[in-house]
Amino acid sequence: MATCLSGLHQTAPVIILAPNMKSNWARGWILGCLVACLGATTASCSDGDDNPPPPTDLERGTMAATREDACGVETWKALDVEESLGIYLSVTPGGFKRGVDCTLAAQNCQEVDACAAFYLADADQLNEEVLLLPEYEMDYCEGNVAKYGATADDGSLHQQSYDCTLAGATCIVTEVAGKPYANCQAPPLQCKGPNLPYCDGTRAVVCETNSAGVLSPWVYDCADAFDSHCIDPGSRSIECEGPATGERDCEDGIDGDGDGKVDCDDSNCLHHPPCP
Repeated sequence: MATCLSGLHQTAPVIILAPNMKSNWARGWILGCLVACLGATTASCSDGDDNPPPPTDLERGTMAATREDACGVETWKALDVEESLGIYLSVTPGGFKRGVDCTLAAQNCQEVDACAAFYLADADQLNEEVLLLPEYEMDYCEGNVAKYGATADDGSLHQQSYDCTLAGATCIVTEVAGKPYANCQAPPLQCKGPNLPYCDGTRAVVCETNSAGVLSPWVYDCADAFDSHCIDPGSRSIECEGPATGERDCEDGIDGDGDGKVDCDDSNCLHHPPCP
């Protein structure tokens, strides 16, 4: 409300009543104007709060990847045109949309695990999408758009395109085995180097290199994995821990998943160091 009133203060016309403007008509006109201004301003503010923009493909893919890692289905990856689920969903949605939709609708890790079947079932759809792409010649950056190759089932090469700006990243070309390789490089954040991830509140910052060996960290929010939280159990790994994802830190003396059992007394910790 403070923001709305501030906006009204800046944009609404200032109306000064002279002593002789006391007729009902004048008061009605002024009140009508103020109500209209307030209504328009309130509607504008309300629309922003009640109807946020839908998540982008990159955001949806990142949310799905968070759940898949937290549930032990897949592992977190750097921002990479060859591995990021959000980029896959943007470039070839037919091969990934059903899997992502299923994962985001899942109620628990068992359902997330079952959603993996969609990715396999839609492999043919993915291949058809790749075949429709332009002929591939070489990797390059077109402005901030990465142009890179994809291989269809018949071995033919096709050109995929992804705008790195959508990820807040920069298109770069590096050399791999003597050939140019285009990819998106994310900002380094607070990464101290590859394989040194860290927690930032509920967020897991994955400090990994992309397929060209360039540090390109990406952020996964454990809150997207059934409201779990980020933990650092050591051994250069971070994980999501919570009621749906289980207890992962087995020596912190905390009931991380709220089941009443702590550390090695929790079945989630069987065969996890330091538990037998």
